[in-house]
Amino acid sequence: MKKTLGIFTFILLLTVSVTAGTLAIYTTNLDDLAEASVVAKEFVLTKGGTDTFTKNVKIAPGEKIEWQFSVKNFEGSIVSETAMDLDFNVGVVAVDGKDVINPLVITIKNSDGDIVGTAASNGTILFDDEFALTADGQEKIYTVSVNWTSNDEVDINYAGKDYGTAVNVFVTGVQK
Repeated sequence: MKKTLGIFTFILLLTVSVTAGTLAIYTTNLDDLAEASVVAKEFVLTKGGTDTFTKNVKIAPGEKIEWQFSVKNFEGSIVSETAMDLDFNVGVVAVDGKDVINPLVITIKNSDGDIVGTAASNGTILFDDEFALTADGQEKIYTVSVNWTSNDEVDINYAGKDYGTAVNVFVTGVQK
């Protein structure tokens, strides 16, 4: 009987405790405790305002032609929000249906006047540059010089409509 009385007392104590709240489980919800999101940074690489390239410009022995081009890391008020490496690929090739003008020397200079690449008659000029991370937009200007170094013994061999050299510039920007 003591055992039955002990079990009954325990059940009564448990029921009273739950009813009184001493063994109750409390819950609280903290809605929107923290919230975040991720938005892509702007990555802008565009053709700059400088582009003086012209097609079918005539050149003769002893003459030099200069063109300029530029790239920039902004468009209007949107500035690239990452630093980037620039990879330039300048192709010097024959115009379709023609042969290259072999005596030509093509030289590219940066805005400081430093030569960044040279090709004789045809080939590829590869060079690198960069845009540093800054809140201000940047523009890089390059000058392409096409120089026909005169050689009286062979110049006449490249005269006329059968000869033409094209210069094409390609640039790739890669986030640092």
